[in-house]
Amino acid sequence: VLKDVIVKKQNWKSPVVFDFQKNIQDAGHGPIEKVGTVSLCNPLYASRILEDSKNRKVTAFMPLGIGVYEGKEGQVYISELNVGLLGMMFGGTIADVMAVAGKDVKDIIDSATEN
Repeated sequence: VLKDVIVKKQNWKSPVVFDFQKNIQDAGHGPIEKVGTVSLCNPLYASRILEDSKNRKVTAFMPLGIGVYEGKEGQVYISELNVGLLGMMFGGTIADVMAVAGKDVKDIIDSATEN
């Protein structure tokens, strides 16, 4: 559901879904509850940040990720970085873009969790 909501949001893509549960079990560990990360990227926002080589220090946070995991009781949880707040630490274009991206991520999560 989350990946479907991401691709419906204008200019957002979900290039990769990381299945930690599978990777851990494939490595001979576990079992654990379902846990993973759904990546999301807005190429327009990324290009605004990355066009200035001084801003490329934030590539460690790109693409953004939303954590999705299942608790022992079967409840599904979503976790995220507060990218708006994170962007404020860098200032300038990074702060501007990440503030908007943070609002978009909130919209995506809200849409995915509507009952």
